[in-house]
Amino acid sequence: MKTKIITVLIGLVFPFITQGQSYNQYFDGADTSASNSIFIHLDTSANNVWQIGPPQKVVFDSAATKPNVIVTDTSNSYPTNNTSSFVFGIDPQLFGFGVLAIQWKQKLDMDKGTDGGIIEFSSDTGSTWENVFNNPYVYNFNGFDSTNQDTLKNGEYAFTGTDSSWKDIWLCFDLSWLSLNDSLIFRFTMKSDSIDNQKEGWLIDNLIAHFSIVHTIAEIEQKKYMKISPNPTSNRIYINTKKQEDFHIIERIELIDVKGDIIQEWGVSPTKFYIDIGDHPNAIYFLRIKTNKKYETFKVLLER
Repeated sequence: MKTKIITVLIGLVFPFITQGQSYNQYFDGADTSASNSIFIHLDTSANNVWQIGPPQKVVFDSAATKPNVIVTDTSNSYPTNNTSSFVFGIDPQLFGFGVLAIQWKQKLDMDKGTDGGIIEFSSDTGSTWENVFNNPYVYNFNGFDSTNQDTLKNGEYAFTGTDSSWKDIWLCFDLSWLSLNDSLIFRFTMKSDSIDNQKEGWLIDNLIAHFSIVHTIAEIEQKKYMKISPNPTSNRIYINTKKQEDFHIIERIELIDVKGDIIQEWGVSPTKFYIDIGDHPNAIYFLRIKTNKKYETFKVLLER
């Protein structure tokens, strides 16, 4: 593992920060390593319920690492009809190649399916945002109970419901793909509807960044350079290429029909990726995948 992780702190303040926001870093106290802590950009306006401090509620009664957490109000339930966010950024140019993992501990207490915690990322300085749930550009996202992942009424994927036990959450990205972007910005948003059930919201602690040549959890070593699954498929095809210790991306993906025509294509992508071909008729296709190392072609059967 490289020793570059301390440089995370250098590049975290981006020009999207506006007047009226405060910069909060290292909120976990002396027990958390400053070398991989993250600057939190917290909107201090009255309608934003995110606060940093010791939690003083029933479900949220203490920090994982005392004294402080970031939470949707340290002492009160979250209000109705509220949307509150905090953001932080990471500069991929400061890292090498491998996996970037954002790690935190959390507890949840929300009205299931109606109120939720949404996590998004932007690779274009905040012009567009993508939800991290069910996203092909996310290398791995795990540690939470699947029952706390749901779609809200507005269609957004979110954490929702109650989980009063500490969960270790890992949100991972392929650094080779990230290195092609100027920055990566994360936005954590809590949204509530018009019904007040005196829920406590979302509590987060020990928010840090990790950099590793290998993934942060055990993975089965892949023998073939590239594999796809499932095949046959009804819509999605998952692509996995063998992990490398240098720059490694998918440069192009092409879906080709039996006549040899390219009917769909994808550009630069992480080497762990998925595509959806479900809009095409049932048939035999060829999937041509080109990385910066080599290319391979797979015969694919689409059937529903």
